[in-house]
Amino acid sequence: MSFSMQARAVPAAGLPQDFTGVAAVFADTDDALDFLETDLRISKDFSQVHELCLTAPPGQGSCELPVFGGTVHEDPAGIEAPSVTLEAAGVREAAEFLRSHPFDKLWRGAAGGVGAHWGWPEPEVRDVFAHHYRQVLDFYGRAAEAGDAVVKRFLY
Repeated sequence: MSFSMQARAVPAAGLPQDFTGVAAVFADTDDALDFLETDLRISKDFSQVHELCLTAPPGQGSCELPVFGGTVHEDPAGIEAPSVTLEAAGVREAAEFLRSHPFDKLWRGAAGGVGAHWGWPEPEVRDVFAHHYRQVLDFYGRAAEAGDAVVKRFLY
């Protein structure tokens, strides 16, 4: 079983307002292995990247925005996982949160709890999450700079 998160920046004026609209954005990528080079894609670890962001001290930014934050759109047929849209203002907030909370600070705040169940040596787990964090930071930085909104889908 494979599961992943895929996010794509879209012009703010073209942000979909429902599940069908989000599906249309991803019509050119029909499965977890098919994505654009500019997309953010995190396999299986996206929930733990979210947990890592949540280790930021309360009141210090919008820690929930990078992974699961935004407006949730349920599949009307109840078959696929919900999708999420994040308006351009939320993209800017997410980018600012990521810029102002360096990975090392969040990793120390997590005290190893984010990847504890992996059973790997801590430096190896840390490297995996550092890579994910850099991808998320770069993706949101580019989207915010362009004034874009973001659509996210979760494939299970």
